[in-house]
Amino acid sequence: MRQWLIILMLFCMYAAFGAAWMAVVPLFPELETALGVSRTDAAWLVTIVSLAKSIVPILAGVVAARLGLTTTMRGAAVLMSLAVLLPFLPTFPLWVATRFLFGVGGAVWLTLMGAVVVEVVAPERRGFANALNSVAVNTGVLVGLKTALPLKDAIGHQLALVVLSVSIVMVAVVLFALGQLSSDTRGGARTTTDVKAGPPPVLEVLKRYAGVLRERTTWLVAAAFSGPLALYLVVNTWLPSYLEQTFGWTRVQAAGGLFTMNLWGVPAALLVGVALQKRLVPVRFWILVGGLLLPVASYGALVVDDSLRTLFFGLCGAALFIPVAPLITLLQRQPGMNGARFGMVMGTMGSVTYVVSSVAPNLVGSATESGVTLAAALMPCCVLGCTPLVGLFLAEPTDV
Repeated sequence: MRQWLIILMLFCMYAAFGAAWMAVVPLFPELETALGVSRTDAAWLVTIVSLAKSIVPILAGVVAARLGLTTTMRGAAVLMSLAVLLPFLPTFPLWVATRFLFGVGGAVWLTLMGAVVVEVVAPERRGFANALNSVAVNTGVLVGLKTALPLKDAIGHQLALVVLSVSIVMVAVVLFALGQLSSDTRGGARTTTDVKAGPPPVLEVLKRYAGVLRERTTWLVAAAFSGPLALYLVVNTWLPSYLEQTFGWTRVQAAGGLFTMNLWGVPAALLVGVALQKRLVPVRFWILVGGLLLPVASYGALVVDDSLRTLFFGLCGAALFIPVAPLITLLQRQPGMNGARFGMVMGTMGSVTYVVSSVAPNLVGSATESGVTLAAALMPCCVLGCTPLVGLFLAEPTDV
C-alpha cells in the first residue's frame, strides 16, 4: 500500500503542477488588466517556468545526491506550493519571481520522480509507475486549460487560480507525512553507517556527477528524449496557426485538434505502462513502435484530409508518449543504477533536452519570417520523432 501511495503521490503532484502552470493561459485577459501588463509580458508567466525547467534539472540530481531524495523532494513540494499565494501578490515582478521558484520546484520533481521509483517501487511495478509519471503534467495541463474559465466565471480569476493549485499543498502534506521515502537517503548510501555519517562531501558528489557525464548511457538517453520534446513544443506552438492558414479552421476547431492530440497521449501511455508491468513484450519493442510511429503520424496530421485528420491527431499524441515510460524503465534497469545516479542522468537529460528542444519552435518562426511557408517549415520537424530509436542502443538486462 505504501508503494502505491507513493506512486499516486508522484502522479498527483506533477499533475497539480501542470494544472497550476497552464491555468494562467486562459486567464491572460484578466491578469493583464489586474497587473497592468501587455500580452507579451503576461506570457512570461508561462515561459519563466519553462526557463526553470531548462536550467534546474542538471542541478537537481547533484542536490539529491548530496541531501537525499526525501529532503530534495520536500523542498520541491514547498516551492511548488507557492502557487497558492501567487494570485494575491501585488506586483508583476513578484508574480514572475514566484513563478520561477514554482518552476524550480516542478523541474526538481520531474527530474527525481524516476529516482524515487527506483528506490521505493518494486521492479515489476516500475513500468506502470513510469507511465503514470510520463502523462502526469499533460493530464494537469488538460485540466487547467478546461476548468480555468468556468472557475473564473464562478468565483473570479484569483480564487480560480487558488483552487487549481491547492491540490499541490494537499499532496505536499502527504509527502511530509510519509516520512523518509527510502533508506537510501544520501548520495546512494546503502549502509546504516553511511547514512549516519551524513551527506557526502561536495567534491565527492561532483566527482560522481563527472563520472555520469562520461557515461554513454547519459547521452543516449538525452538524444532519445530530445526529438519528441522538440516536436511536442513545435506542435503545441504552431499547429493551430497551420490549421487556420492551410485548411481554414477556426480558432476553436484548431484548439480542439490540439486538445485531441494531447488527450490521446494519456490512455496510450497508461496502456503501455500496463504492458510493461505484465512484460508482454520486451521494453525495446515500445521504443521501436514510438520511434517509427511518431514521424509518420505527425506527418499525416499535417497532410491528410479532414476525414482522417482526427485519427492522425490521436496517433501523433499517442506516439509522443508511447516511448517515454519504456525509455525510463530501460534506464532504471541499467547495471548499478540507484536513485542518486538515476537523478544525475535524468537531470542532465532534462537540461540538455529542454535547451535543445526549446530552439525548435523559434527556428520554425524564423523560417516563416524569411519567406518559407509554415507547411514547409513544419514538415522537416516530423523527422525529430525518430530519435527515441537511439534508446535501442541501451542494454536490456535479462535478469531484471
